[in-house]
Amino acid sequence: MSFMRTGLVGCGNIGADICITLQKGEIPAQLVALTDLDKARAEVLQRTFSLDAAVCSLDENAASVDILIECAGAHAVKEVVEAAIRHNKECLIMSVGGLMTNPELLEKAKAHNIRVRIPSGALCGLDGIRSAMEAGLHSVTLTTRKPPKGLEGAPYLVENQIDVGALKEPTIIFEGTAMDAVKAFPANVNVAGALSLMGIGPLETRVRIIADPNATENSHEVVAEGAFGRLHTTTVNLPSPRNPKSSYLASLSASAELRIAAIEFITQRGVKK
Repeated sequence: MSFMRTGLVGCGNIGADICITLQKGEIPAQLVALTDLDKARAEVLQRTFSLDAAVCSLDENAASVDILIECAGAHAVKEVVEAAIRHNKECLIMSVGGLMTNPELLEKAKAHNIRVRIPSGALCGLDGIRSAMEAGLHSVTLTTRKPPKGLEGAPYLVENQIDVGALKEPTIIFEGTAMDAVKAFPANVNVAGALSLMGIGPLETRVRIIADPNATENSHEVVAEGAFGRLHTTTVNLPSPRNPKSSYLASLSASAELRIAAIEFITQRGVKK
């Protein structure tokens, strides 16, 4: 059976969830390369899932696969996309905020005919946002509500000495543009990146982040208005079993996008034959 050779860049929570999905054998894809700044973490993933995959550098990874999957964090996005371009491979970017802070990457990839896949992440309704853009959107606002534990350690909180663990009631801890939000909370609001790239852009999309000590789930509410009318969606996510800062739906969206990519790859290979 044909399969798509897949390389992971980042061997943490989302990487583990992708391994779990692939072990079911329902997607025509196989992990053949693992890359992580912490080599030991890649080796743990390799052992845990008995992977026949090389632990290697980013360039070695890109050279040996059909698609690169980035799930390492916004800091890694630029290097991953550039590696995909160098080796003429498509890539799937989970840390969408990294695309927002490096806006030239998408244009560079397009110029080299490299496909950059952007998953829906922890947010529903992006199809409606994309469709509404055909006639134009006037405003898009995202309100993200999370338990304090899921926000701890964010650069914005550290810089402003905000102790979310001490909060006794729901508190708005950030309001600003999507661009500012992904810089302030790079591990928490990739949904803002996906929403802004599908819609009116990172400088026009507004984001509000609420730390709620009573919350047990992560929720994302989107309100958009335009020539089409008004869109209002709410996505309530359970945190990932292994990482409270990430929604489980984000991992599932990576698996769903990988499934689409693998089917397209196998189909195209069959057509070429």
